[in-house]
Order: sequence, then C-alpha cells, then structure tokens
Amino acid sequence: MLPTHPQSVSRACDPSPVIGFAVLMAHSFQRHWRVRQMGWVAFGLLGLVVTVVAVVTASRAGWDLPDRRVSRTRITYREYAEQLLPSERYFVRDYHDDISTNLAPQAPWERPAPLTPTRDAIQNLLLTIPYVVLQSEPFLRGWGYMLFSKWIMLRVYLGFVLPLFTLAYASAAIGAEREARSLIWLMTRPLPRWAIYLAKFLGTLPWCLAFGLGGFAALCLSGGEYGRWALAMYWPAAVAATIAFSAVFHLVGAVFSRPIVVGVVYVFFFEFLVALLPGSLKLLSLTFYARSLMYNAAAAAGYPVSRLDVAEPVSSATAWAVLGAATVGLTLVGMWLFARSEYRDDV
Repeated sequence: MLPTHPQSVSRACDPSPVIGFAVLMAHSFQRHWRVRQMGWVAFGLLGLVVTVVAVVTASRAGWDLPDRRVSRTRITYREYAEQLLPSERYFVRDYHDDISTNLAPQAPWERPAPLTPTRDAIQNLLLTIPYVVLQSEPFLRGWGYMLFSKWIMLRVYLGFVLPLFTLAYASAAIGAEREARSLIWLMTRPLPRWAIYLAKFLGTLPWCLAFGLGGFAALCLSGGEYGRWALAMYWPAAVAATIAFSAVFHLVGAVFSRPIVVGVVYVFFFEFLVALLPGSLKLLSLTFYARSLMYNAAAAAGYPVSRLDVAEPVSSATAWAVLGAATVGLTLVGMWLFARSEYRDDV
C-alpha cells in the first residue's frame, strides 16, 4: 500500500469556497424561519388591511360607482342619475323642489319650455347622459378596477405592505447577526466578505419574495373579482419591486446599526411621498417605477389609467431597466461596503 502524500491530504482537507457559500446561504435561509418582532408587526398590519379590503368588497357599494354616495349627499350616483331623467324630475316631482332632501335640486333653467322644443330636446338629452353612462358595463368595470388598483395596489401594497415585509426580513439578514453578537463569528467563514454579503442576500431573498408576494396575493384575493384581475395583471411588477426593495433593505441592515428605524424613515418619508410628487425627484423612488409598470399594464389592457394618478410614468422597458440596475447596483455597493467596514462593537 502506497503512502499518502502530505500535500494531497492537505488539499483534500482545504475548505471549498463553493460549499462554504452554499452552506452560508442555507444557514441564512434557516435563520429566517423564526418570525421576528418586526415580522409579526407586518403580519398584524397585513391582516388588518386585508380585513378592511374584504369588508369594503362585501359591502353594497364595493368598488363600483353606482352605489357609492355622491360627495356631501345621502344619495348614490345611481339615484342621482335616475333623478336627472325627465320623467323623474318633471312629471313625478311636479315642479316641487322640497319633496325630499335626498333628491337632486332642480334649477330654474331646467324647467320645460313648451315654446322652445329644440332647447327641451337638447336639455333632456344631456340630462339622460349620466343614466346611460351608468348602464355601460365596460365603463363601470373599468372605473371600479381602476379605483381598486389606485388605492389597494398603488397606495396600500406598494406604499405600505411590500416595504414593511421586505424591511422585516431583508434588514435582518446581517442586522440580526449584529444584534446576536455573532457577526465576528460570521467573518471567520472561509469566504471573502463580499461573498458573505451576497450569500446572506441570496439566502434571505426567498423569504422576501414569499412574504412580499404572499401579501400581494392576500390583498388581491380579498378584493373579489377586481382583485383576481389585479393578481393576474400586476404580479410581474410586484416581483420586480420585491427584489429591488430587498436589495435596499439588505444594504441598510449591513450599514446601519438600527436598520428598522432607518428603513421606516426611508419608506414613509421618501418612498411614499416622493413617488407621488411631479417633477424629476420621483425618479429616485423605486416605488415610482413599480407604479409605472402597473400603469402601463393597465393601459395596455385598455383601462382608464388616468384615474391611477401616476404623474408622467416611464415606459415599461425603462422601469424594468431601472429596477434591475438598482438591484444589481445596490448589491454591488453593499458587497463593497461590507468588505471594507469594521464591526468592532460586535465583540
């Protein structure tokens, strides 16, 4: 039996960087199985929002226009349109304005003029337009779907639910190691620091996608028919926004000792406000590009996207390019900073 060469034994015992990278990814994934305090807060807020959306969906008015109340009145749009019909305003009312406070007021110039039939015909035609519009199924579906998209998808999901979930999980990838005083132990892995940062990010990303897209699906399914349409139409934008926000908050968790505080300030005082502003400042917001993707998807399907209140949206190609570049760029910046930072207070 030939003796084993010492150099071959040492090579066999050398740790493999690839195996170390995979093990660190698996370790990061397993650590996020336990939901932390911020995760429970996000779950509770999501449950509250889903309950509110479900209650609104099940109500009489729902997300549709006809049964919603006219501003500062007790009548619905359907009732108002019916009261504008000549048979309701002139023959049933018999020219009395005080029959009920729920009725639409009748102006003096609306009274019939028997000696001017042309004016009466034009006036009656104009008064029937609201009633005819409310009988249009495409108009009603488009109006209701855009109302749901505006408030639930653009405002609640992109401005509230998604940032909270990604903040809770992405910032904990390295932030939890710092809190547990195990970051120095993490540095002893046989990997360069940039690889440790990347492995932690890739190990946490499945959780961010699971909970970010899970919250998206929960909001959509609680919205009834409009929610199912939104689920099928907006999920690519939700995926892109989840990955981009995960890169942001992973970087925040690596750089700041209080990542939750910094992340909350970033979400509510930058992303939520800046994305709604006109001008060029909104181009710095990741939410703006996700909103542009949803806007363009609805426009391509023929919906009245003017109700979405997205100021000067960019094209889908531009939005995809910016979100992808932001994800890669922020990850590279985080790898560079993590490799050059000193974590002396973790010992």
